[in-house]
Parts: sequence; C-alpha cells; structure tokens
Amino acid sequence: MTELTVVETPPAPPARDSMRPVILAAVILTVLAVLLGGGIGYLMSSSIEENIARKEKDAAAAATEPPMPTRYTGDIALVNIRPVTANLMSPETVFIRLEASMVLGRETAADAGAVSALSAEISQDILTFLSTLTLAQVQGPAGLQNLREDLNDRVAIRSAGKVHELILETMVVQ
Repeated sequence: MTELTVVETPPAPPARDSMRPVILAAVILTVLAVLLGGGIGYLMSSSIEENIARKEKDAAAAATEPPMPTRYTGDIALVNIRPVTANLMSPETVFIRLEASMVLGRETAADAGAVSALSAEISQDILTFLSTLTLAQVQGPAGLQNLREDLNDRVAIRSAGKVHELILETMVVQ
C-alpha cells in the first residue's frame, strides 16, 4: 500500500491583527486633519474679523468726508456725434466703429448750426485718425486710454477749446 504523508499547514494569522495598523493610521490621520482644520479655521476667523472691523471703520470715515467736487458744473451740454466706422491701417481687414459724445458749454450748444458743423468736422477728424491706427495700438486698457487721450487732444485743437471733452461711448473692433 501507499503511505500517506501529512503536511501541516501553518496557522493563518488572525484577521484582527492585520487590520489593527490600518485602523490606527486612519484614526491618527483623522485626528491630525481635525486639529489642522480647527487651527486654520481659528486663524482665518480672526483675520476675517479684522477685515470686517477695518471695512466698517473705512465706511464710517468715508461717510464723514465731504463729497469730491464734480468736474463739470450745470452749464454743460452733451452732444452726440454720428458713429464713425473706419478700416485700421494694419491689418486692413479689421474695422473699428466708434460712438462718442462731445461735452460743450451751454452757450456753444445753443447755436445749432455751429454745433452741427463742429460735429461734422470732428467726425471727419476722428475718421482720418482712426484710419492711421494699427490693431496693436488699440488693444488692451492702455491702448484704449491712449486712443481716448489722442482723440481728446485732436478734438480740443479742432474745436479751438469749445469742446471740453470727448466721451467714448462705444468702441467695436471687428
């Protein structure tokens, strides 16, 4: 007959012993997260309270200050200029459309014929100026500010000081 050989298998480790380090790590990480979250929340709450107190103080100070003087008095008139559309110099396929208004004194605005002629001259001057610009010159906030200043200078020269300011209402570059 054949002989049987008995092989003993080592006992399996208990399931609880293998889970103990994982559970301990999870508990430690949870406690650490709670402590860090609480500390950061405490620090943020104090800075938020300081910001609120500073804003309330600034608002109270602003309420007691006298209002800033206005740039214009009641003796002005706003006159719209017809929209101006022009090709830019570079690239030639790009168009610019500009809508603007002139700020005039009341005595100047009372003469409708002079205002109409002045408006036409300024529109033509704006059209000529816009056709000399490139796209790079009108891009971004600095480009818009430079365009505004250049147009105000040209309008002041063209009107011999009758126009106080040219207000750009709409500018579309397409």
